[in-house]
Amino acid sequence: MSLTARLPRLVLRGRALPSWAAVCLIVAAGASAPWAFAPTEAFWWLPVALLPLLFALNHASPRQAMVAALLWAWPYFFVGVGWLSVALARYGGLPWPAAWASVALFAAYLAAWWALAAWLTVRWSPAGSAFRRAVFTAAVFTAAEWVRGWAFTGFPWLSPGLSQTPPSPLAGFYPLVGSLGVGFLLFALAGIIAFGMPWRRWLPLVALVAVLGGALRGVEWTRPLGAPLAVSLVQPAIPQDQKWDGALLGRHLWRQAELIAQTRGTLVVLPETSLPLLDVQIPDEWHGLVAQALGEDRTVLYGAFTRDEAGVIHNSAVAQGKAAPFAYHKRHLVPFGEYSPPLFGWFFRALSIPMSNQGPGEPLQPFLRVGETAAAVDICYESAFADLIAGDVRAGATWLLNLSNLAWYDRSAAQAQHAQIGKVRALETARPWVQATNTGVSGGFDADGRVLGVLPEWREGIVDLLVQGREGLTPFVWLGGELSVLVVVSMLGILARFRRGQRSPFSPPNQ
Repeated sequence: MSLTARLPRLVLRGRALPSWAAVCLIVAAGASAPWAFAPTEAFWWLPVALLPLLFALNHASPRQAMVAALLWAWPYFFVGVGWLSVALARYGGLPWPAAWASVALFAAYLAAWWALAAWLTVRWSPAGSAFRRAVFTAAVFTAAEWVRGWAFTGFPWLSPGLSQTPPSPLAGFYPLVGSLGVGFLLFALAGIIAFGMPWRRWLPLVALVAVLGGALRGVEWTRPLGAPLAVSLVQPAIPQDQKWDGALLGRHLWRQAELIAQTRGTLVVLPETSLPLLDVQIPDEWHGLVAQALGEDRTVLYGAFTRDEAGVIHNSAVAQGKAAPFAYHKRHLVPFGEYSPPLFGWFFRALSIPMSNQGPGEPLQPFLRVGETAAAVDICYESAFADLIAGDVRAGATWLLNLSNLAWYDRSAAQAQHAQIGKVRALETARPWVQATNTGVSGGFDADGRVLGVLPEWREGIVDLLVQGREGLTPFVWLGGELSVLVVVSMLGILARFRRGQRSPFSPPNQ
C-alpha cells in the first residue's frame, strides 16, 4: 500500500483535498486546539478545531482514521502539556533534548487513545443519518477519554470538556454531566456538522443546546450552609530552584511566618510543600512564631512532608492552631515526580527530584473542619480527577481546598490550566473551590464558578476570601460521577449503532 493511501483524506463540498494539504490542516488544527483552554480560554475554538479531524473520519478507512487522529492529537497534547519539559529539564536534571523527547513520547501515548477511538469509530460506524454517526463517534471518543483518565494511574489533563468554562453556553451542563459529558456534547455537535447534516437542521440544534445551557446556568443546585468562613491564602512566590536550597531555607521559613502574621482570615492556607521538610524537622521557633500570630481562634494549614509509622513518606497538608490536629496525605501521586511506576526505575533514577519516593494516603480521609464548614483537601493535580472530588462531596464536604506548587513549570500555561480545572470542579459539584499555590494562581471560585479573588502569578502576597459552605448534591455528584455518565454515553452509542433489522453492534462487520 502506498504512503498516500495510508494518509487521511479531507473532502470539502464534494472535492478531496490533496493528501499533503489534508495532513497540514489536521496537524494545524490539533496544534492550535489548546488555545481553547486557559489562559486564552477561547472555548469556541475547540469544536472548530475538531472539524478537520471529523471531516477526515467521514471518508477514511480504519487505518487512515488512526493516522488522522494521531496527526491531530499528537500536536494537541505536545503543545498543550509541553510545560512538562521544564520540570524534567530545568529541575529534574534531564538534558533539554531528552526532556522534549520524553514529552513527545508522552504526547504520543496520550494521542494513541484518540487513534484507537478513531479506528473503532470508522470500523463500527453506523450507516444512516449524520446525527446517529455523530452520537456514535462522540460516545467512542468519550469512552477513550474516560479510559485515558484512569489507565496507568491516569492523566485527564486537557480533556476537551474542561475547555467550556463560562462564558461558554456548555458550562451549564457541568452540574448535570460533568466535564466528561460536556466533552461528549462537543464531539456530537462538531460531528453533526462534519458528517453532513444540513445547516438548516444543525443550526437550530446547536442553538437549542446553547439556550438550554444558558438556562441551566440559572439553576441553584445547592444551598448555603452555616456562616461564611474568612480564608487567607499566602502565596510565597519562591522559585523552584530556590525552594530546595538549604542556604535559603531559613529565610523562606521565617518569611512565611511573617506573612502568616499579616493575615486576617480564620483559616490561613499555605501552598503544597510550603515548608519543604518533614513535619518533625520544622523548627520549634517557627511553630512558636506562628502560634503567636494565630492566637487561640485561628488555624493555619501548610504543606510539608510526613512519615507514618511504617516509614512511608507522604506529601501532606498539616494544620496548626484551633483545627489541629489535622493532616491530609495526598492520595493520587504523580508518576516519576512522586513515585516510580513499575518497569521505569531507570528513568526515575535519572531524575533529580527531592522527596520523590512517596506513598499515597488513604482513599477516605477526614475533612478540615473550621467554623461551620468542612473542607475536602486535595493536593496538586488531584484536582484533575473528577470522581475523587465528587466522592469527597458525597461524603459531606461543604467546600473544596487545593494546595499546589506549580513553580516546577515556570511561567507557562500550567498555572492557568490548573485554575481552570478548579473552576470546572466547582461547577460540577456546586461547591466553592479555593486553591493556594506557591507561584500562582492562588484564589478561589464560588459554587457558580465566579471568581472570589485572585493573586497575580509569581507575586508574593496574600488574598482574603469569604467562602460560603454549601449542602446538597448536583445530579452529576448524586448519580455517581463519571462512571454514570460513561454508562449513559455508552448506551447512546449502542443505540446509535444498532437499529431493528441491523446486525448486532457486537458482530464484526462484513469484510
